[in-house]
Amino acid sequence: MRITIAPHAPEARAALGGYSAFPVRVAPLLAMRLTVMREYAASRNHLAVWADAAKQVHEAIAAVCFAQVGRRRKYRRIASRVALDAIVSYEKAYATSLLRDAAGHYHPEPGTEFPFAVSDIGRAAADLLGDEWSADSGSWGVRAYLQADDEDHGYTLAVSDSGVLHVVTLPEGRRTDVVDVWSSDKLGDIAARVANTIRELRKGE
Repeated sequence: MRITIAPHAPEARAALGGYSAFPVRVAPLLAMRLTVMREYAASRNHLAVWADAAKQVHEAIAAVCFAQVGRRRKYRRIASRVALDAIVSYEKAYATSLLRDAAGHYHPEPGTEFPFAVSDIGRAAADLLGDEWSADSGSWGVRAYLQADDEDHGYTLAVSDSGVLHVVTLPEGRRTDVVDVWSSDKLGDIAARVANTIRELRKGE
């Protein structure tokens, strides 16, 4: 799954969160954030996906403004739902526009599809394991070797041909899969799962 952050969307999501708690006070800010998104989408409306997103964002702005005038909880709930749908549509339009080149081939910008390497996960996991841990990078960052100070064994973090992140205990060569992680997860979340996997392996040693 490709990871990408659409311009202006995080700000709109933050405003939407505030709108749920303080609708009267935050409505102008949310409308402003959505307006910036609409302008961004409208400047790209030669693509159908952006034209649809621009329309949805425009409808969200109208809903927020209507709710501000109507001052009824029902209208605010509807405005929140319409705004969230518009933000999601905008984010999907952004991701879709980056996924394909002019010929229609899958062609994301370098560094956007996978924002960190396996070696980055290894170093982050070593940091979580403690000051006595370190991680060396494998060639091209496709592996990481984790080891605690003054120990003669360690752990290799890698990805199998089938795409499974796993830890290999050395020197035995015993493989343990890191469960419940995906390449779309945040670096810190993946590193925490790796660190916990290594802790469990050490308990059994």
